[in-house]
Parts: sequence; C-alpha cells; structure tokens
Amino acid sequence: MSGQSKNIELTMTEMAKKLRDYPSYRIYYHKNPDGDAVMSAYALACALQSIGIQCEPVCSDPVPEAYTEFTANLKFPHLENTASIAVDSADAGRLGKYAAEKITLCIDHHVNNMEADYKYVVPEASSCSELIYDLIREMGIPVTKQIANMLYTGLVSDTQCFRAYSTTSASLKAAAALADEGAEIVRIARKEALEKTRERLAIEQVLLNSFHYTCDGRILGCMFTWDDLQRIGTDDSRLQGLSQVVDQVRGLEIGIVVRETRPGHCRISVRTYTGIDATKICAEFGGGGHEERSGYEIDLAPAEALERVERTAAKYIS
Repeated sequence: MSGQSKNIELTMTEMAKKLRDYPSYRIYYHKNPDGDAVMSAYALACALQSIGIQCEPVCSDPVPEAYTEFTANLKFPHLENTASIAVDSADAGRLGKYAAEKITLCIDHHVNNMEADYKYVVPEASSCSELIYDLIREMGIPVTKQIANMLYTGLVSDTQCFRAYSTTSASLKAAAALADEGAEIVRIARKEALEKTRERLAIEQVLLNSFHYTCDGRILGCMFTWDDLQRIGTDDSRLQGLSQVVDQVRGLEIGIVVRETRPGHCRISVRTYTGIDATKICAEFGGGGHEERSGYEIDLAPAEALERVERTAAKYIS
C-alpha cells in the first residue's frame, strides 16, 4: 500500500467504526515485544476475526515464551496487500524490519510519532490492552474468555500488577470488567508477578550482583551481559521485565537496567520514581517511552553503556 499518511486523530467511537471499514489487516506490534504488545495485537486479531475481518499479527521477533500459552494454537492467514494496524508502537522504528510498512490505523498509549492514516492515541492510558478492550466493547464484539485472558495479561504486564505509576482508576475498572468476562485473574497475576523459574532466579541474581549506586545512592544501575546470557544458557526472549528488580529498591530516584542483546549491542531501560522525566534522559540517546519508564538501544559494550546513561541521568538529580 502506498501514499502519504494523513495522521487524522480519531476518538474511540470513530476508531471503532473505522476498524470495520477494511476486510483484512496485518496487525504490527513492536520488536522485542512485551506482554502488552503481544496480547493487544492478538486480542484485537481474535476479536476482528470473530466478525469476519481477517487478521495476521506480525512482529520482527518471536512471541516471548511467557505468552505462547495464549498464542501457540491460534491460526491466522498470511495476508498481503492489505490494510494495516500498528499497536503499542510509538514510531516506525519500533516495528523493526517492518519499519517501512504503510500503516493504515495506529492504536497506542505512548506519546506517538507513528505515521498513519488514522490514529487513536491515549498517552494517559496504562496499556494498549486497555484501549483494545474499550474498542472491542465499543464495536459490540463479544469478549470471550480467551480474549479476556489476553487483555488481562497485557494490562497486568504493563502496569506491573497495578504497581506502575501509569495505573489509573480506568485500569482498575478494566481489570474488574475483564474478571467479569472470565479472565483468570489470580492465575495470570501470579504468573506475571510472583512465579519464577530457576532460570529466572539465576538471571535476577546476575542483576543483583551487578548493582552500582551513584549520586549518593539516588541512582541505581545494573546490567546483564551477553556472556551472562551464554553462561546461564538462556535467550533474550526470557529477559522481559528485568526492570522490576530495581523497582523493588526503596529510596531510588532513577533505576537503570542495561541488557546486552547481542555482542556490543544493548537495550537500556530507565525508571524514575520522584517525578523526573525518563523520556528526557532517553531522548538524549534517541529513545523514548513514558515519563516514568523509557528506553533506547545503543551499540556499546554494557559497562560503557551503563556509565554513559548514569552520567546523563545524574544531570537530572537536583
């Protein structure tokens, strides 16, 4: 599909109507996907297919193992020359190898720079799953237990079980409604927030051993290297949510996790806890996200990447 994007902003009701305008979609979600990206894309695909609109969820990277229980047995057609939807993606770069694709509709909860014909963006929403749930209900599509489980998983994932600063009363109302729709709220919350494999405990121990405090303990940085990945015998798809390790440390103003995803290439996550804008820190390296949790990628060894972001973050400590 070709042509210049219109970037027309729609309300929820307008986007719900617009979703019915096309017979099929490729639904793109961001590279290195988290639970919200995967579940919002797959839940939307399942909902639209239930009313005869064909869909194909598409991503640069595989579905992380933690979420394959919801996706492994689903069947979607391969689609070409069709309309497209980008979910949970703030800009084209987040789509990885699909960055050049023409986007018809964009649904997101970040400060959004995606080029699309039509956009429904609510930066104050806790998750994209919350927005997808609202759209599905607005369209009058029945929410099955399968869809409820997906959306609750995405909601719990992005709000860190309702502990993130992005959590609002709307998030809690959506959670309650999804419970009424049949979501397995206890099992999903325990899996997301409590239960850990021995492998995961070993991964988190590496982070604990690398803790590095600066600015009189107001900034905490840590890192997980490619060598650590090889030694433990795991892969990058199992490293989601590592920032929750630093989130547990009381008294921080900024928490930083550096994760080497391949030799010499790192993903950096920045968390802030006292009103400091994490997007400003990450913007200095070409990244972005939310005010209290943002990130970026950089071609550096992890120790150097950590030192640079620590030095940058220190400028925001008053």
